[in-house]
Amino acid sequence: MTAARSSPPGFNLLPHRQRDARLARRRRYIEWTGAALCGCVAVALLTTWQAFERSRLDSERSAVGRELAALASPLAEHGRLTEEARNERLQNERAAALSEPLVHLLDLLDALSQESSASVVVRQLRHRERDTELLAASSDHAASAAWLNRLAALKGVKDSDLGDVHRATNVKDATDPATAFEVTAHLRWDGVPVKSKVPAVSSPITRGKK
Repeated sequence: MTAARSSPPGFNLLPHRQRDARLARRRRYIEWTGAALCGCVAVALLTTWQAFERSRLDSERSAVGRELAALASPLAEHGRLTEEARNERLQNERAAALSEPLVHLLDLLDALSQESSASVVVRQLRHRERDTELLAASSDHAASAAWLNRLAALKGVKDSDLGDVHRATNVKDATDPATAFEVTAHLRWDGVPVKSKVPAVSSPITRGKK
């Protein structure tokens, strides 16, 4: 009878491999756990910092709000004073623009009153906002031109011209050498026209010879 041969019991030829595998799994668990803990700590720190910053910003916002509330009344007063100063400046500028034609007229009348030439006699004056028309009698063209040049030298006069020079139609004037010509002169003044129109001033001027 042949006896059955039993196989030898199995055994691990490299027992250190299982130990290394267990150690590797343990290291991975430790690394994962450490990474998770670090992440939690980072999130907690970030949340704490954000909460601190939010609290600081809220405090600063509240302080700024209190300062603005304290400055509301002075700022409103400053704005009111600034608006009043601006309105006053605009009113002064408008008043100056409106009064400028009157100033020009007064300067012109003063110059005419001081005019010593007997060769030109002003008969009529029409003054508008930026234009003055003078009707005069003159002895000759040269006297008319010299007279107009003197008026053109007034402050504010931008341009001047003799619009018409012709023989006097009045018989008396035509026979008088001192007033033999009728002259129409124009003076144009500097300045920008304003919305409120200044009415034209038309007045006869009686002036005898000197």
